[in-house]
Amino acid sequence: MARKELVENLNKALSLELAAVIQYSQHSYLVTGHEREVFKDWFRDQAEEAQDHAETLGDKIVALGGIPTVEPGTIHQSVDVSEMLKQDLELEREALNVYMAAWAACDDKDLPQKFWLEGQIADEQMHIEELEKLTSERKAHVKSEKIVLREVS
Repeated sequence: MARKELVENLNKALSLELAAVIQYSQHSYLVTGHEREVFKDWFRDQAEEAQDHAETLGDKIVALGGIPTVEPGTIHQSVDVSEMLKQDLELEREALNVYMAAWAACDDKDLPQKFWLEGQIADEQMHIEELEKLTSERKAHVKSEKIVLREVS
């Protein structure tokens, strides 16, 4: 039963990665104005990474005896870069939750899958943290406006 639940969760992750490929690509096409110079390539890099994740997931699902889904998750679009980033953050958070569920579905015989999933979970967490910074949900707190460097002798 654990293997079936693992494959189901990996298929959910695959559907989200497929959605991410499309959503990030669409955002790269739609971004305009002065933000285009920065975000077009960033969105395309994210789409490529999602494609790599999707390919790995498809191969992993087959290796576990399953059939990979071809249906992407929900795709959101916008012409406002702030809204695009919020949509991408939502998608990454959903993916993190699914990867965590897949990890939880692993039993003692699935330790290699658990180790692989931990890498995926770490990647998703890094994406979330970066998107939180881009959406200003995560900010550094500065105690002093001045930095004083000490002279080293």
